Amino acid sequence: MQQYTGFFVTLAIIFMIVLFNKYLYWWVKGIIVGYYLVVAYRFITVKNTIDKEYEDVLPVPEAYWDQNSGWVSTITGYLFWPLVGILVFIYIKWFLRARTKLAKILVLVSIIPAITLFVFFSFMFSFSYGYRP
Repeated sequence: MQQYTGFFVTLAIIFMIVLFNKYLYWWVKGIIVGYYLVVAYRFITVKNTIDKEYEDVLPVPEAYWDQNSGWVSTITGYLFWPLVGILVFIYIKWFLRARTKLAKILVLVSIIPAITLFVFFSFMFSFSYGYRP
């Protein structure tokens, strides 16, 4: 389970974004959390199966890298594309509820660090779990 620390940190950040957001209804939050728990379970079980299949094989064959990189790429899509939709929804709501022009500008400016963090976590997830030497 130690190898999944980065994955759990990523999930925790996604859960914080979803659960502490006032623009989402409680049942939508439940569906989103349920979705991410299913994706997490599926990712860990399949990744462990792939790792176990090639556990004592040295040198590590190309088939392992192909299978592992493909799986991580798939899960990266399942993790981060829904998050894009959630973040766009939150930013639209946040922008529309801003009362002053300055508040609207600050909301728009805050998109830059949000995109930077999104790209960083997406890259780190793909690189950490799907890197192919």
